[in-house]
Amino acid sequence: MSSRWAENQSLMVRRFFLATVLQVAVCIAVAWSLALIFKAPPPSDRLRLPAAFQFCTVFLLLGSWFLHAALTNVKVERQARFRRALLLALGFATLFVGVQSFGMWSFLKGTTVQQTSQLNTHGFVFMFVAMHAMHFLIAQSVLMWVTLASFYDRYDHEYYFGVAFAAWFWHALGIVWLGILWVFTVAA
Repeated sequence: MSSRWAENQSLMVRRFFLATVLQVAVCIAVAWSLALIFKAPPPSDRLRLPAAFQFCTVFLLLGSWFLHAALTNVKVERQARFRRALLLALGFATLFVGVQSFGMWSFLKGTTVQQTSQLNTHGFVFMFVAMHAMHFLIAQSVLMWVTLASFYDRYDHEYYFGVAFAAWFWHALGIVWLGILWVFTVAA
């Protein structure tokens, strides 16, 4: 007897691609909208933490909370709550990436000498943030896959490894992000 999951894997792959394209478009739209609203900061020699990084940290923490809620709910077969928590976590992940992208743009625009920024603290901090963003895009893709798979009844109280992996990956990146913010604060 085949499962709903096995029957719909090829359909899910197409939906994953389309959902990823939509998610990227939303992230770009959020970053672009924020850039239009708040404009570029004036250039400075001093290292400044963009306010966008503080706001995106809130989105990261909320996403972490909802991923934990999703894991808790799937373990006790509350499928509707589980799927709702995954969708909320995915929404906050999208907001995190969009706002963080704006923060990185404003960080770069706030550097006085673009040609030598790789030689000073600005370049060091930007490299940390960019590396974190790349890892977060992977975590966001894992979360997208797990969310889509949840609507095909992939996870239940007996099998929830994908959800646990996504949650722990997200939590680990959250800890790294807090470390980056700490380095940023010390460097400033």
